Amino acid sequence: MKVKHSLRIGMAALSVVMFLVVLGCKSQNRPAEVDQAASAPDAVAQPKQEELPPDDVAAVSALEEAGFALVRNGAGRVVEVSINTSENVAELLSLLPKLPALETLKLSGSGVTDAGMEVIAELPRLKRLDLQGAAITDASLQWIGKSPNLEVLVLRLTSVSDEGMGQLLGLKKLRALDLRNTNLTDAALPHIGKLAALVDLQLERAKVTAEGLKSLTALSRLRSLNLNTTGVGDEAMEVLSQIGSLESLQLDSARITDAGMEHLAKLSKLKRLRIRYCFVTDKGIEAIAGLKQMERLELRDTAIKDRALEVIAGFPELSYLELDECRLVTDAGIEHLGKCTKLAELLLWETKTSDQGLAALKELKRLKNLNLEATRITNEAAETIVGFRELERLNVAGTNVDDDFVAKVKELPKLKWINVRNTRITYRGVDALLEAHPEIEVVE
Repeated sequence: MKVKHSLRIGMAALSVVMFLVVLGCKSQNRPAEVDQAASAPDAVAQPKQEELPPDDVAAVSALEEAGFALVRNGAGRVVEVSINTSENVAELLSLLPKLPALETLKLSGSGVTDAGMEVIAELPRLKRLDLQGAAITDASLQWIGKSPNLEVLVLRLTSVSDEGMGQLLGLKKLRALDLRNTNLTDAALPHIGKLAALVDLQLERAKVTAEGLKSLTALSRLRSLNLNTTGVGDEAMEVLSQIGSLESLQLDSARITDAGMEHLAKLSKLKRLRIRYCFVTDKGIEAIAGLKQMERLELRDTAIKDRALEVIAGFPELSYLELDECRLVTDAGIEHLGKCTKLAELLLWETKTSDQGLAALKELKRLKNLNLEATRITNEAAETIVGFRELERLNVAGTNVDDDFVAKVKELPKLKWINVRNTRITYRGVDALLEAHPEIEVVE
């Protein structure tokens, strides 16, 4: 059903709803209570599920006819509503308070504007609001700020501003805030720094500096911070080292060096570090050798060599390692990774890994995802790979393998995806894979 046609049907259904209201449908009391609660965020109490009135049947029908996707809980109550549309949905949004159990709302597309967003303040049970790609501005934030039980807010790819962040200070329960690909600057951070319950903050591509990040040091519960492509440098790392609660830090394309890594070594709870496309060397990895809780490390296109991998092998909890485009890494370094027995994902695209280096990894029995694209492996690597019995994804694109390689790796019992592009594997090899695994996805 096309959205435009759906909206015409939805508007017709909406007219029926409004007509019933005029006739005296049983809605004159409870909505007034909801409005009052929304206007006084600190006074809102979560009603018990059994005390809630039923979903309005006509409202449910109108939303579904208009193309909204509805998710119900075990009791049949609508708890999630979503739509991505270019058609204006302002009037249809007015039906949302008639779904009293609603907890999650996802609205995206150019048809979602500031018009009608005042309804957000009338949804007392709302916990998750996703407005990614919606055509909203700061005008919507005044209503969002009156949603006291909101825990997750996604404003990615919207036109909100620094000043607008001040409208969110009433969100005392907000745990996750996604502001990726917005035009925010340092001026927004003092407001964000007052959201004391924040655990996850996404600021990718924001125009922030070390000075502005000082406002975030007050967030004692912050565990995950995304600063990808913000261009922050070593000075910012010194500031971030003061946020001792951090467990996940993303810094793609940051202007950090080994000196900045020394500051990050103070983050003793760090479990994930993403520093792709940064000028970090072995010395920088040596600086964080004491971060023994590290589980996920992403080092794509850095200047590390084999010594770094020797250090990495000392992370006992490591389950994910990305070394794509680390072109200075050789088999001598890869061999150290044989000690990382908890590894489930290992990405080695465009490293100098050969059959010999791979053979040293034979004890990695938990591997589920292995990327060997553009490495130096040959058919001999199959002897090692076939021992990874948990393997689900295998990328050997651009390597010197042929149908003899396939004859062995097709024995992998859980293989779901394989990339054989730009290899010597023929259609016979592909057919053999499909025969062994009828549901497998083969990229040729």
